[in-house]
Amino acid sequence: MKLKLRTFLGYDDTYSLRGIAMLMIIIGHAYNGYPKADAGYFYPSWFDALHIDLWAAMGVAIFLLLSGYGMFLALDKRQGSIDLKYVLSKVKRLFVPLLVYWAVELITLLIFNRQELTVHIFREMITFSMHPDLENWFFKLIVPAYIIMFGLFMPRISNSVRVAILFVLSAAYLLILRKAGFGLWWYNTVFCFPIGALIAHRKEFFEKLPPVAVCLASLICMVLIYYIHFNSIVFNTIAPLLFIYLIRLVNINNKLLTFIGVNSFLFYFIECPVLDEIVQFSYSNFPLYCSLAILVTSLLCWGLTPFAHAKHATKG
Repeated sequence: MKLKLRTFLGYDDTYSLRGIAMLMIIIGHAYNGYPKADAGYFYPSWFDALHIDLWAAMGVAIFLLLSGYGMFLALDKRQGSIDLKYVLSKVKRLFVPLLVYWAVELITLLIFNRQELTVHIFREMITFSMHPDLENWFFKLIVPAYIIMFGLFMPRISNSVRVAILFVLSAAYLLILRKAGFGLWWYNTVFCFPIGALIAHRKEFFEKLPPVAVCLASLICMVLIYYIHFNSIVFNTIAPLLFIYLIRLVNINNKLLTFIGVNSFLFYFIECPVLDEIVQFSYSNFPLYCSLAILVTSLLCWGLTPFAHAKHATKG
């Protein structure tokens, strides 16, 4: 019996995958620095088998690949018709959720932690950072990536050249930031963006690849890298390939996941005050802490979508 495959990177499946990636990021951020071995903290030992420490980076890798894919595909279709209205729609999608985040952050601190309301908050705002002194590195990476992508579609050059430039710039970014001593998280997923663009450019080729073979090859490579000689850059470059071919074999289309995926930037920001303040009372119980973080973030984002120019629906 021939296996029935789902559409390669179909709209709804893609946004549901973004939703899964966002949940991975929330749980991964909850795990960061968690004192699982300390007395008074409940962390089931079998959770270690899930390797939650890898989830946040893999989630980001998925986002970057899908962002590179989606934007390259959209701009390629719009060649010659990239008007100001389209550019502004992308700017709003990036910056309005950040403004909404800061409104929520200030209200949250006013209720839960007033001593944090100092003039230092304004420095965090004007540097596009997040409280407390979070680098907001993903936002500072994706905004220039979008600008570069727009810039590459201004001159009349071939798509192959555009993809090649993205790879060269990504390599330069990685080398410069590593040399400058930036944290690994700033650059260990950067190649996923040009890979997404490459997949969009050669979509027919990637669509023909057998999903089962790609999934098995990706999984074997990830296991070998993890247990023999772990390299975060290579591991996180391969990881999203596993996921984008896996969704050809498994139906993940789900209204909740799609809602999270469509509003992923809002979720990315709002999870911070939720984890740091709103559900801190449950911090001593890791499963409860993660569950409440996901629930409260989802409820807040559902209520905030009208203010963030985001969507309740699956389209748009």
